[in-house]
Amino acid sequence: MIYVPKKFNAKEKNACLKALTYILNLNNARKQVRKEYLALQMKALNIAEDKYDENQSTCKIESVIKALQGLDDLRVQRYIIREMIMLSVSDQDISDEEIHRIYQIAEAVGMSGEKVGDFFIWAAKGIEWRIEGIQLVEEDL
Repeated sequence: MIYVPKKFNAKEKNACLKALTYILNLNNARKQVRKEYLALQMKALNIAEDKYDENQSTCKIESVIKALQGLDDLRVQRYIIREMIMLSVSDQDISDEEIHRIYQIAEAVGMSGEKVGDFFIWAAKGIEWRIEGIQLVEEDL
């Protein structure tokens, strides 16, 4: 289940989709797991699938920063940064460039590097938790 802190307005949905599209297309990392994660996120936010195609051409870092800076709700900004991290680790493979760009975007909207680091640590713990769950199922067979 994907947690959404509130019902997003159109501006917030657009900013979220733009940010996630940017991460999906960074380094041509269009892996199926990431696409599936993006599809689930779009469904949770009630965003039509055709909106993804509209955002592909505008997923430059400057437009992501501008979209996030235009949001008034700090909780929504944090949620979007968290989802960018979740998308980037959804296939358990994150690049140094993805980490750098997420920090760059977060800092541009006024989020501290420490807060972003907390999100990355949280995401790493989630990966560990999933791996441990798989090991519990698979061990001693």
